[in-house]
Amino acid sequence: MMAGPERHILIVDDEQGFHDLFRFILEPLGFTVSSAYNGLEGLARLKERDYDIVFLDVHMPKMTGPELLKLIKGIKPLQLVVIMSSGSDPRQAFEKTAKELGAVACMFKPFELDQIMENLKKFTA
Repeated sequence: MMAGPERHILIVDDEQGFHDLFRFILEPLGFTVSSAYNGLEGLARLKERDYDIVFLDVHMPKMTGPELLKLIKGIKPLQLVVIMSSGSDPRQAFEKTAKELGAVACMFKPFELDQIMENLKKFTA
């Protein structure tokens, strides 16, 4: 899958390893990957430009993922957001809450590379 011109992805996560992972996977495919390391930085990046999709971690300093997701939906209601959490939820309560807040999908860490690609194909095609 090749990205079209000017395909921008935002990663909002406090762990450098996830930023590196997304860059390693997506930049060779033609995506521009931007980084934010907490919710406040993520909000600032979203105010600066539009993104095709945002990958958003749940647990971060300064502002949690769900708090940021509510703000994103307030300023950019159509923004696609995939929320990432560290740990699966067998009852799917977290996924239900994330989707009620406006996330299009949830991914649970550690996730496989094909999960990233699947979400990109589904939501940025």
